[in-house]
Amino acid sequence: MKVLMNTLYDKLDEAKAFALSFTNFVYTYDDTCYFDFAEAPCPVCDRAKQNRDYLVPKANCKKPCGILSYLEFGVSPGLRDELIARFDITEDDFRPIRTKRGEIVYYQITPQHAMLPISKVNHWMPYRPCPKCGYQGYSHHDFENDKGEFYHYITQEALDEMHDLNVTFEWFHDAPLVVISRRVYDFLVEKYPRTHYVPFFLP
Repeated sequence: MKVLMNTLYDKLDEAKAFALSFTNFVYTYDDTCYFDFAEAPCPVCDRAKQNRDYLVPKANCKKPCGILSYLEFGVSPGLRDELIARFDITEDDFRPIRTKRGEIVYYQITPQHAMLPISKVNHWMPYRPCPKCGYQGYSHHDFENDKGEFYHYITQEALDEMHDLNVTFEWFHDAPLVVISRRVYDFLVEKYPRTHYVPFFLP
């Protein structure tokens, strides 16, 4: 099967890292909402913080990897175990997702390693920090190729310091980007050639 990413980007062999950008959604129960799993939002900036494991029906976890209905990423138990066995990735980089009966059916990707800042090279501008909770978000500028696909840049310093599974130092709309190394990307697209990612190139 043809690799989707090869049809979307030229010179993809020059990409050094990739942000997760899965397309299939994994939905939680109809009678739950985000604030069933999160602390009350900050009264100034309205930012909330997850404090419980997500609950998802087993029937909704059919794909090995997907984007959760709260715009975070997840993988199947089998894929999570493979990533831990093959790469510099640990159990701490995942959070279980359960059914209402308590069965683990998926894993939320929660990388513990934050990258060095790469805002300048990507033209991401910081907003003023929240005076109450200190949260500071960034504007999200995307570079776009001639096929209408987005990409980012990474500095050599950030690349040298990266782990196999990371989050960006910068946060956007209450979440950072989840960034994987080139070798994790190569592994994933070989197993799942129709998955989608956003490449990072050296400037």
